[in-house]
Amino acid sequence: MPLLEHAILDTTITPIDMNTLLTSDEALAIIQKHYSLDKIQYCMFIRRGFNDTYLVDTGSEKYIFRVYLNGKYYAESDDAFRFELDFIEYLSSKNVPVASSLRTQTGQQLGITQTAHGQRPFALFHYAEGIPLSRRSLTTQQAYHFGVALAELHLAANQFESPYSRYKLDLKYLIDEPLRLIKEGEKSTEPSEEVQHGRRVIDKLSPLDPYIDRIRSIGTDGDKFGIIHADLHLGNVHFRGNDFTIFDFDHCAYGWRAYDLAIASGLPKSQQTSMIEGYESKRALSEEERDSLMDLRNLRNLWDIGDILATENLRAE
Repeated sequence: MPLLEHAILDTTITPIDMNTLLTSDEALAIIQKHYSLDKIQYCMFIRRGFNDTYLVDTGSEKYIFRVYLNGKYYAESDDAFRFELDFIEYLSSKNVPVASSLRTQTGQQLGITQTAHGQRPFALFHYAEGIPLSRRSLTTQQAYHFGVALAELHLAANQFESPYSRYKLDLKYLIDEPLRLIKEGEKSTEPSEEVQHGRRVIDKLSPLDPYIDRIRSIGTDGDKFGIIHADLHLGNVHFRGNDFTIFDFDHCAYGWRAYDLAIASGLPKSQQTSMIEGYESKRALSEEERDSLMDLRNLRNLWDIGDILATENLRAE
């Protein structure tokens, strides 16, 4: 479907229609119009998840082109994406190893294009060189350096200011909303596989009150609660030896700092210990934070299902 940069919006268009997948050629046309890159050798669609993602290669450099989905529950407006991009640029300026974005020819972090189906926000990122590692292939030294960088990310975030707002990954989104969505899905005559999986997770975690009590015990004083990556797993980090790049801040939010560090509780014991030691070399954990890591990791399983259910109807083909 051709791009219509100056088309009149049809008010009957739904978010699903607006999120119609763009072809690689359509994505390439947007990039060529809005960015000053060397001649692009190819632009290839690689993934449709919470956004549409394309790999761009100029021969000398690679980039990731993201076309954001409209209607996501954690992004009330395009300003939520501007918050994310400003945050990444700020972290990069503080030497936190993140995949930063490029500004458009007009100096914008976030671009907006008009398609035949409606407006789509977009951004172009530097490619995160390296490879993802499994929990067992991550060395203790890599885990330590990663823990250091995560603490530095949190400490730098304490000073970040933005004119834009962003959601809070609090108990409402960690527990209440996933429970609601799973229970709503169970009312269907044929609950989806994801809903059924959600029920199994609820049953495994029940009762939830002890989790709620322990998370609340962390508190929000000091810097225990602040801006976090909020979707930190080894798939969102590319390693090159002891160097690495953190990317995909699409879910970044105000939340408990321990939620990011909960990734450590899924590692083998030696790597887990090393990562926490690296983190605490820069930012000390309270006893409540340390005790909450496994709880937060378990609750992430519930949040993940709620996250999928909340956005599963936004992806038009």
